[in-house]
Amino acid sequence: MRISSLTLGLVDTNTYFIENDEQVILIDPASESERIIKKLNQINKPLQAVLLTHAHFDHIGALDDIVNKYHVPVYMHKSEFDFLTDTEKNGSSKFKQYGMPSIVSNVTPTALDEGQAQVANFEFQVLHTPGHSPGSLTFVFDEFAVVGDTLFKQGIGRTDLYKGDYETLVDAIQDKLFALEDDLPLFPGHGDYTTVEDEQLNPYLHG
Repeated sequence: MRISSLTLGLVDTNTYFIENDEQVILIDPASESERIIKKLNQINKPLQAVLLTHAHFDHIGALDDIVNKYHVPVYMHKSEFDFLTDTEKNGSSKFKQYGMPSIVSNVTPTALDEGQAQVANFEFQVLHTPGHSPGSLTFVFDEFAVVGDTLFKQGIGRTDLYKGDYETLVDAIQDKLFALEDDLPLFPGHGDYTTVEDEQLNPYLHG
């Protein structure tokens, strides 16, 4: 299993490419679809699906372009299906003053619940890790986890957007992410990767 990424869009969102020997899945097609397509061409394996850690605007900006080109399913938490078409909920309306266009998606997603999951020939664990958003998901593969905006390197996701909640976020991190192996690499929605062990003293988890 191999993970690689592109950093895309106005707020430097990480889009991840998860490969095995035969296939690839995409996590959080943030923006700049032409760059995503170029990298998929370089990987040169069939794209099987798109996974969303959550549906904030900066994680779905290229979603429709990718789905329209590759005709692949989209998996996400059901509580955020309406974020795809609601600019208040996905946050894009909040950033109009900074030149952010309204971001909406017309895809029809499939619900992904907590527990073991299989998409194409990829097997992984799904953790529901709300707090940054109500439907935030973490995808745990054997060698690494993709945590979205739940946890950053010495930081945590903001909780001032729609249905964000600090206490819920901290509980999700401590109860679910910190139950993973200490040396497991955690790949966030923004910034560099970290590990469970490195985040035990994360200052944002202590008020």
